[in-house]
Amino acid sequence: MARMIPSLTFCLILLISLKFSADVYAQPTFGPSRLLLTTQDWPPYQEYKHGQMQGVALDKVKCALGKMGQPYQLTMTAWSDAQLRVHSGAQHAFFVATQTTERDDYATLSAPIAQQELVWYFGPGVEPKINELSKLNLKFSAKFGSNKWFWLKRNGFNVVKQPRDAKVLLKLLKQREIDIALEDKLVFQRELDTAELPSDFFQSKAHETKPMGVYFSNRFLNKYSGFLSAFNAAVSKCER
Repeated sequence: MARMIPSLTFCLILLISLKFSADVYAQPTFGPSRLLLTTQDWPPYQEYKHGQMQGVALDKVKCALGKMGQPYQLTMTAWSDAQLRVHSGAQHAFFVATQTTERDDYATLSAPIAQQELVWYFGPGVEPKINELSKLNLKFSAKFGSNKWFWLKRNGFNVVKQPRDAKVLLKLLKQREIDIALEDKLVFQRELDTAELPSDFFQSKAHETKPMGVYFSNRFLNKYSGFLSAFNAAVSKCER
């Protein structure tokens, strides 16, 4: 489980160099001698488990880079730091992410490597619907600092609390410190399983589904002009 990572905080970086077998050690055609990737601990998309990095998104990235013969180095850090590293040029790419105008200013999103299904989760006794009245009178939350949290704020929802992850979000919802949570379905389901709660413990309602991919620095892509098309082609050959 992701909890196996000791004290994963903003000041602690888990740096793991992952190498391929002998057939991919050759200099890649489209990229650098080593691609510098960064991500956050966000199970089940990517996590540190049983002594290695794995997850539904990371596995697809590894598959694509393997097909390209592209060696890489992966840094796991806080999500805000991961994006800052790419913005500053310290890293080449971060994942897994949905498209935003802010990110588009300095990076380009790859073909989808996962689909994010966002779901409303309703606390015990809360009517499962969203309307203008509930936006103002009920207490909403999402993972603090995420696009979901800021989207709620921008769109006039009564946002309270600053949960650092889905585990805290679930706890707040169960204890009715918040009325409605907005979270990724796979992420929240994992926390329900960890808490040994049934999938239907909370009433829920689908919000939207968005593709997620790898954001590559525009500076990097300007230097390696064929990389993104090669990566996207490799992704299409990798089964999820």
